[in-house]
Amino acid sequence: MKHSTENMGESIQSAPKNNNMRAKWIIAGVKVTVTVVLIVVLVRYIEVAKIRQALSNANYYFIVAAILLMPLNLYLQAERWKLLVSSEFEGIKTSRFWVSLLGGFVFGMITPGRVGEIGRVFLLRVKSRLRLSGLHVYDKMLLVMLIGSTGPIALFLMPGFKEALPGSMIPGIGILVTILPFIFIGFVAYPRILKSVLMGIQLVFPAKTRVLEFISAFDKLEVRHTVGAGLLTLVQLFVILSQFYLCTMAFQTVHWVTAAHTYISVLFVKTVLPVSLGSLGIGEWASVSFYQRYDIASETAFSASLLLFAINVMAPALAGLVILLRQKNSVFLYSRSSKGRVAA
Repeated sequence: MKHSTENMGESIQSAPKNNNMRAKWIIAGVKVTVTVVLIVVLVRYIEVAKIRQALSNANYYFIVAAILLMPLNLYLQAERWKLLVSSEFEGIKTSRFWVSLLGGFVFGMITPGRVGEIGRVFLLRVKSRLRLSGLHVYDKMLLVMLIGSTGPIALFLMPGFKEALPGSMIPGIGILVTILPFIFIGFVAYPRILKSVLMGIQLVFPAKTRVLEFISAFDKLEVRHTVGAGLLTLVQLFVILSQFYLCTMAFQTVHWVTAAHTYISVLFVKTVLPVSLGSLGIGEWASVSFYQRYDIASETAFSASLLLFAINVMAPALAGLVILLRQKNSVFLYSRSSKGRVAA
């Protein structure tokens, strides 16, 4: 009887785990389906022959230039991560930040909106991974907030957008999108704003101790940390827009402002619609749609967006995978061996 009761208890405990695993597989399947469908539809819409011709006639000097900017893009991200983490944890080698950053790209590839990049926190040996996770959230929120505050303006100024709106709505929307950038400035200048929001949210959850430890990561953030991280984010966005410009120039001549305007709008769409693997497919669809408003060929938009994805997402993820495979103490091995010794 006792043995039967124990088996029943184990079955009850394993049921939620099985359900969670099933849900993860369903979500992964949906993401793969969305990605494949979007890419297939775009390729059939643009025509394979046109894409092949665009690639064969590409100016590879511009592509090489875009690739050469990739290390700078990664450097800015690594420095921002290092700056924020240094507010809470000291003595971590610079090389470990690179391992953490590139390793995060691997996990981000298989999650919508690349939220899986939080896996980078397991690649740094710290006393509290919860507080480190809080710093990671702030790190990711910087770029999200910057895109979220500039993207609506870019969409509002996109050719044909205002014409599609009722005239009575244009002044109000214009004022709203003009105010949004100040939210990013406030987010950078006053990091405690996010903490206050999270403090309000945590009241809903029962596991308050763990949530409070997560939020405590913002206690030691000073203006010099957040302003420095904000400036690094601004430079990173400029580099990304320049890369898209170079990728576009490889196929068709375009002004930098046009490319920047288009890709800020694309980044905003990718941020609010994180429904595919690494936003693959969503970005290409948005690039084609927005570039058409500037009479730029669909094959140019598709090729430039896909190429930038390969440079800024695929290449770092592959590098991160190689690094993880070569690590003597991988994320999983370290997680098991440190259980019970390191506060998490």
